[in-house]
Amino acid sequence: MPICTESACYALTLGFGLLLACQSKPRLAETLTAQDSSEIDRVRSEYVRAWLRDDTAAVLATLDSEAVLLPPGQLPVKGSAAIRAFWWPNDGSRTTITDFDWTVDELTGTPGLAFTRGVSTVAWRYQKDTVRSAQTSRSTNLTIFGRGRDGRWRIRRQMWGPPLPL
Repeated sequence: MPICTESACYALTLGFGLLLACQSKPRLAETLTAQDSSEIDRVRSEYVRAWLRDDTAAVLATLDSEAVLLPPGQLPVKGSAAIRAFWWPNDGSRTTITDFDWTVDELTGTPGLAFTRGVSTVAWRYQKDTVRSAQTSRSTNLTIFGRGRDGRWRIRRQMWGPPLPL
């Protein structure tokens, strides 16, 4: 005795095919909105302005609390306390950023995670005791931004390469 008649099997197969065809298509990966891009650019600009104002608190406010720096030739610097100690050591030295230009060649991502790729040129003065120097460095950079629980974008990872010719 057949399990189903030919017409019943045909109807069952057709119905199953239609069910599969009517399922929602997988969503394409969401991309950044114009507002997201603008907010990321605002964070990036505030980061640069904070350095130029010599405003430690404002620089740190642009970073996620679990941010990681990836300086060239060094181990990662993880979290706010380590970043503060890396950029503002408690050894009597003082570094002042005198010029900072951060160009973006690429900005892409999703509504929750994005990155920029570009080139940064930073000039600074350093002093400790009687030692004084001034330097400028230009390097490629990759910065990852993430949206926090509060909805604000912040820097999560920042990586820069060895110096490029000026």
